[in-house]
Amino acid sequence: MLKNLFALVLLAGSALLLWWLYLAPESGPAASTPPVSREQAWYPQRDWESAPSAALNLSAFAFRDRNRNGVMDGGDLPMAGVAFLLERPAGDLRAQRSNINGYANFSVRLRGDDEDITQAGEPYHFEVMPPPGWQVTTGNSRQAATFSALQGSPAGMVTDTPPAVVGLAPDLTISGVVPAGASGWQLQGPAGDPVVLEPGAFRVAVQAGLWQLVDEQGRRLREVQVSEAPVRLAALSTSPLPAPLPQQVQLDFEEPLRRAVIDKLPRGYRGLGFDYLLAVDNQHYQGPGYVNLLMGGRGVGYNSSGYPVTITDEQPGEVFDFEGGWFAVAWPAAEGEELALEGWRQGQRLYHDSLPLSHLGPVWVQADFRRIDELRLSTRHYWQFVTDDLQFRRTRPP
Repeated sequence: MLKNLFALVLLAGSALLLWWLYLAPESGPAASTPPVSREQAWYPQRDWESAPSAALNLSAFAFRDRNRNGVMDGGDLPMAGVAFLLERPAGDLRAQRSNINGYANFSVRLRGDDEDITQAGEPYHFEVMPPPGWQVTTGNSRQAATFSALQGSPAGMVTDTPPAVVGLAPDLTISGVVPAGASGWQLQGPAGDPVVLEPGAFRVAVQAGLWQLVDEQGRRLREVQVSEAPVRLAALSTSPLPAPLPQQVQLDFEEPLRRAVIDKLPRGYRGLGFDYLLAVDNQHYQGPGYVNLLMGGRGVGYNSSGYPVTITDEQPGEVFDFEGGWFAVAWPAAEGEELALEGWRQGQRLYHDSLPLSHLGPVWVQADFRRIDELRLSTRHYWQFVTDDLQFRRTRPP
């Protein structure tokens, strides 16, 4: 009987094995979830329907419209430190300033908490605040944008009208000081209508072009080409100027930066000698004035640690002319800092002038310091000035 029981168990086991091999339903992954390869696991595609949103910057952009044509074209440069306001649907305001590359960044996120732009279907308004003495050339001081939700987009919503670039340009003026005792002086411009100047400080609105300062006898005292920024006629005098030296020299601060982003100017560079004048990449310190003063290339000059600069000929005692240059102040905290320019010969000061500087853009100083052997540049409160394209004249090539 025990043998019969064993045979029955063996028969039942065999039947179960045969059923499992041939008749049991197949199991495995569902057709809707195909297996993921090892490579796909490392490089997954985005799940557009369930991906969460995150904060994203939307930027307004400011540029110096150097030719004033209302278009950002060749030669125009980013403008740092420009204030932009964002008016939100509830009427409250957010503010940002353009960075050293010209961008004022506002954060966007659908239904965000602290972001600047959080609502879909409501209008937001961007408005540029031009600095005093500046104008918007692109005709878009105020711009509007309405956002719509878009699942899968980085911020959860998008707009069809992101802010367009905004161009700014300074009012063109000529300023200076008519010395006491002078009479009948006039500024004569390209339009032919003279501007009569009285003794004392003056600032005259002008247009681009060639301007001449003449005395009551019609003798030309000074001449300047007004281009993209205000002009200062420095150290005006009733005495006629000597003829300029023959060899023109320009400092553009590009060549000294071949080794590094900052360097001292060596004696003999362009035939001159320098103390406390450095060349630096305009982006290095991230100061708005370094960026807004730049006239081309990457390099600008500045007074090291804010201390006075002296410039001589490479042969001390040799005379040279300082014709002029572009100047600004490096930092917003020093807006209005006073720049002093002095021309010396054999220990006697022959020329002197001073003027306020801005970090927002350059002023051209038409100095016309003739036959000097030392030029001194300093700031009243020892802040850094920035300069570019300094123009000199020497008796021989560098």
